[in-house]
Amino acid sequence: MKSLLISLALAVPLCAAPAWLKDVNIPKKDALKSIRPTKLTYTMTWNGRVEAGNFKILFGEKDPRYPKHFIVRSHGGSTGWAHALFPYHFNYTSFLNPKTLRPILFIGTEKERAEVDELRYHFTSKGVTGTQKDTENSKTTVDESTFNFPYSLDLFSGLLQIRSMPLKDSDTVVMPFHPVATPYLANVKVLGRETHLGRKCIKLDIKLRKIGDDMELKHYKKLKKATVWLSDDAWRVPVEIRAAVFVGDVRVLLSGHENL
Repeated sequence: MKSLLISLALAVPLCAAPAWLKDVNIPKKDALKSIRPTKLTYTMTWNGRVEAGNFKILFGEKDPRYPKHFIVRSHGGSTGWAHALFPYHFNYTSFLNPKTLRPILFIGTEKERAEVDELRYHFTSKGVTGTQKDTENSKTTVDESTFNFPYSLDLFSGLLQIRSMPLKDSDTVVMPFHPVATPYLANVKVLGRETHLGRKCIKLDIKLRKIGDDMELKHYKKLKKATVWLSDDAWRVPVEIRAAVFVGDVRVLLSGHENL
């Protein structure tokens, strides 16, 4: 009986690794492709016709308070009719290692009507730990979470990782990352090269699935599919994003690009 129990224990691992791990093909520790300090401005529209929001991303903004970090900031929110229906604003800051551009700390706030979320996540070689503090009508709840994927990426280092890959036609990039408060598995397929909005671009198909607490993949209902045109030059920044989401067709267009 004892030998039978031992055999069963060896045959059925208590913590089997999720199947998707074998498909991950991004480097764990390599430095990400450098980017010169720059500000990107984006306009969001619904069906490419009605403006719904805008936001900015600032890579490498100088801040005397944090001389030992490469800072990425982003802020924006809904505008016009979208703001009337869905008043939303966000402010994110990512502290990256200046040598590798890999994340150390991600903080942010998100405000929707009377609800405010405060985010704080630490990134280490073992994974991500952090909290999401939700306050609404003077009631506060705190959700602590851990994502045990080594050398995880945040929202901005995830973008820097994609632009660091070779991105040859038909290539597929499989990347786990922790963009804001929830981990996802991104499946990025290179559809080819084309001129888009007067600029040479790499056309990408993007699929996202949530990674649950048990490390198993879950369907992401809010995003059906997304197409990204990444500039095919030294910058490799998103020129346009078209996403089929639960509220319809949302488009994100690069409307400004300037050096800092």
